[in-house]
Amino acid sequence: MAPNRNVKMTIVPAGIRATVLCLAFVGCSATQSGGGFADDGVGSGDDSGSDAASSSGGSGGSGGGSSSGSGSQTASGGGSSNGGGGSGSSSSGGVTSGSSSGDGGGSSASASDGGTPMPSHGCGQGTSCTPASDLAPPASADGFQIVLPANSVTIQPGQEAYYCYYRTIPGSATIDVGAFQSWMSTGSSHHFITFEGGNMPDGTLEQCSIGNGKWIYATSVAGQIIELKMPDGVGLQMAAGTQLILNMHFINPTSTATSPTLKLNVLYGQNIQYQAGTMVSFNASIDVPPAGPTGPGMQTVSGTCQAPVGSKFFAITTHTHKHATNASVNFIAGGQTQNIVSTTDWESPDVGLWYAPNFLTVNSGNSFSYSCSYTNTGTTAVTVGETAASNEMCMAIGYYFPAGTASCN
Repeated sequence: MAPNRNVKMTIVPAGIRATVLCLAFVGCSATQSGGGFADDGVGSGDDSGSDAASSSGGSGGSGGGSSSGSGSQTASGGGSSNGGGGSGSSSSGGVTSGSSSGDGGGSSASASDGGTPMPSHGCGQGTSCTPASDLAPPASADGFQIVLPANSVTIQPGQEAYYCYYRTIPGSATIDVGAFQSWMSTGSSHHFITFEGGNMPDGTLEQCSIGNGKWIYATSVAGQIIELKMPDGVGLQMAAGTQLILNMHFINPTSTATSPTLKLNVLYGQNIQYQAGTMVSFNASIDVPPAGPTGPGMQTVSGTCQAPVGSKFFAITTHTHKHATNASVNFIAGGQTQNIVSTTDWESPDVGLWYAPNFLTVNSGNSFSYSCSYTNTGTTAVTVGETAASNEMCMAIGYYFPAGTASCN
């Protein structure tokens, strides 16, 4: 099934009351300007003494290691990994529980009477995390790497900035992506989101807004290799000439200037049968009042999302800023509401994961709800926007297959 490219997402400026915007691997529009330079990190690796990963495998650990196979991970240089295959089951009925993933393991439980399968949990908005000081490129047969060149961006003490880096995928053939791996330097890297749909000279680096295009990958954890691996047989197709946008958000809380960098590995999938889709909400009703004589200002915003019947979700996470005290996603089935994701640390959002055969499957009448709660101890209102210091966001992000059209309000 081909990805849907007809629904558009628009980022709503701060202060504007609006509903929620969703996309399912869809196109988006925004305005860009400027120019710059870049150097890609396409390279080769092998299966010994490197972090190279096969298209269906996991990432190597800090200092070396290689991996292959569905959902597997090996870390020969230290560190640990979360996520992986495995499943559990329950015949007792109702809502069921699964175990958290750790060091290559993972499970999601199912109920024989159709209860909600509870997730295991990933990290970094991905299916696994491995502490590392760098990310090696994959072998050319397994994928390619994009690198923000060293010293191309400088973030001054106390500065916050967004940059967009545009890279066109290599080669002249259509590809199927089976996994993404990323690494960000520590010190000032807050998050980066990868969008598809750029139309700039290859290698352009510019300051930009929060982002635009078709959402395909994101992470908010620095100093670790974050991987988002799709289930076997599931991939994201990209036509030759597709341009990716690395939308990067930097915040420097230190007293010295920093020059952050990041790397993204795009790994090829094998034997693809289904195209992946995303369900992404953007709630524009945030307006947290300032603190008053009785205490901090508080607000909770919420919304609902619908995904196509038959959708099988394999990962769901959230995105907020520092005023958020909780961000939750619930699954509503058979008249029962079950919490499946609960984030209490905005910099380390919860990630719910489901594995075959126990994917979170949407049946007729099922839906999702989400909410974000905020506390404001400042003297001015906090509204929706891109600045982490004075603005907020409320996003629920889900990955599923086969791709279709999701909607949120």
